[in-house]
Amino acid sequence: MRIMRVGVMVLALILALTSIAAAGPDKSKPAKPAKIKIHTQGEIFCPAAALVFGDVVISPSRCYIVYVLRDSRGTFLAFAARDAKIPPGQLVRLNTPAGAKLKGRIFYLVPLRTDRVIVPVNSMTLVAFRAEDYGPRLTLVLTSAATPNLSITFAVRF
Repeated sequence: MRIMRVGVMVLALILALTSIAAAGPDKSKPAKPAKIKIHTQGEIFCPAAALVFGDVVISPSRCYIVYVLRDSRGTFLAFAARDAKIPPGQLVRLNTPAGAKLKGRIFYLVPLRTDRVIVPVNSMTLVAFRAEDYGPRLTLVLTSAATPNLSITFAVRF
């Protein structure tokens, strides 16, 4: 009877150790995007499908110019009409006539969580980004020096 108890204890110990090893950190490689496209400042961005972030749904029926906008509410990725262009690198204050006109051409604001100042409060500027298409999701990675690897991931709805 004692040998049976020892055998059961050894078996339980082996099972416990193997389940702990199986529950360890995932060693698999991260998913690689199917397509990567680099967008320079002011380059037109045309999503192939609806992009969803929270309650914001970006329509695929038009093309956009992508800006970073910061106001008293926070920092946002702004999707504006393709004819709302400014020179790359130029900062536009929202309280000027040019800023008011540009702000009126914005279709979508997507909040960005960042601990860095990308643009001053009450202003906006064009942004360069890398679009990484993973199929069911699309990640936009801002590629400026002030925002290394700041990214936002959208769900793709076909």
